[in-house]
Amino acid sequence: MDDVFQAQCRLHAQLPGYQRRVEHTQIIIAQALEQAQRPYIAFSTGKDSVTMAHLVWQRASAVQAIYYDANCAFPESMALLDRYQAAGHPILRWPCEPFFETLRRIGGPTSPHCEAETMRSTVYRPIRTLLAQYHFDGVFLGLRSEESYGRRKLAQVRGQLFWQKRDQLWECLPMARWTYLDIWSYILSHDIDYCAVYDKQMRLGLAPEDCRLSYWAGETKRTWGRWAILKRGWPDLFNHLAAEFPEVRGYT
Repeated sequence: MDDVFQAQCRLHAQLPGYQRRVEHTQIIIAQALEQAQRPYIAFSTGKDSVTMAHLVWQRASAVQAIYYDANCAFPESMALLDRYQAAGHPILRWPCEPFFETLRRIGGPTSPHCEAETMRSTVYRPIRTLLAQYHFDGVFLGLRSEESYGRRKLAQVRGQLFWQKRDQLWECLPMARWTYLDIWSYILSHDIDYCAVYDKQMRLGLAPEDCRLSYWAGETKRTWGRWAILKRGWPDLFNHLAAEFPEVRGYT
């Protein structure tokens, strides 16, 4: 992350509008903690989830953070999880179907069923087994309206705290109104340990607003250069993916 962007974030953190968003978020989190007796934090190691975890742990340090482990995390993500656990944060790595097994089952990462099926294997099915064992009654999600129409519509229709009937728990979207600049301003102004994938993506030329973190073999935004960035920044991981699914080379 270059010095200019860091300076921009530190100035942004001093703005009244940003400070009001943080205060509003703290109120939403407090309300969620009043409703849910046993909530958890959905923790991807991404910038939004480390920010959300910091906000939640300021009020309730024992709230469990759940990382859905599909054996396809960037090494930087695994290192971050290790550091958080070593610091005493309550992190649980919950096993999913291995990502490559999902890809094989559906015919590879360019299958038209890829996005829907990977959501089932890395989110919906693991949630069911997680809730059956731990009986959580609430979840903090780092979804932001800025990221997609679906997320914006969810926050508009349901609000930032609502009862989610499917999983029978309170769903809290405390940062639904935040921008990417709010996120980085909070991280830098609170000196939060974040995943080094972002620094590498920025060094590779991605703008801060375009940096994303997920499983490295994922297919979302493949036509926007996702695998090209993987090839440049993590050639060993790209070659591992291409050795089994050669079609990915056509996108780089």
